[in-house]
Amino acid sequence: MARKPRGDLPAGIYHVTTRSAGPITMFRDDDDRTLFSMLLTRTLVRAKWVCRGFCLMTTHYHLLLEVETNALQRGMQHLNGNYGRGFNLRHGRSGHLAGARYYAVRVKSDGHMLTLLRYMARNPVEAGLCAKPSDWYWSSYRGCIEIDQEFPFVDSAPFRAYFGPGRESAIEHLRRFVEGE
Repeated sequence: MARKPRGDLPAGIYHVTTRSAGPITMFRDDDDRTLFSMLLTRTLVRAKWVCRGFCLMTTHYHLLLEVETNALQRGMQHLNGNYGRGFNLRHGRSGHLAGARYYAVRVKSDGHMLTLLRYMARNPVEAGLCAKPSDWYWSSYRGCIEIDQEFPFVDSAPFRAYFGPGRESAIEHLRRFVEGE
């Protein structure tokens, strides 16, 4: 049975999550994560999105996307559909990779945005994948605090702006906010 359309989605910043179907691992290795990152980069251009943050876990992923009116639906169909096909081809499987429809909630305030930043950065720690947020390579957090710039498709500069005008000071305050140091 086909899903009912979501209806109009206004322009804004959205927290978007997709989970795998059941106990299926969505990202088995770094090659899967690299494939997803390449497809995300293409989708950002095609759908005219701006990626403010992301985190790739084992069974799901998180995105913070700035989108135009009604640009989220078609882009997510493109991203999840192409990733699912690529994953199935690579791993010799068939069927749905994503479980339910993607989850999307509009970011309503600066406080909400900061809560999402912390949640996404800490998610790998809470899942036992690493000891601290800056250890997890497959997240935009490392770029946000300028450890590296491995994911040029992410524009996380607005996060640093929440923590003051001085670059080094803002990064230090951001780290304390996320990591609790």
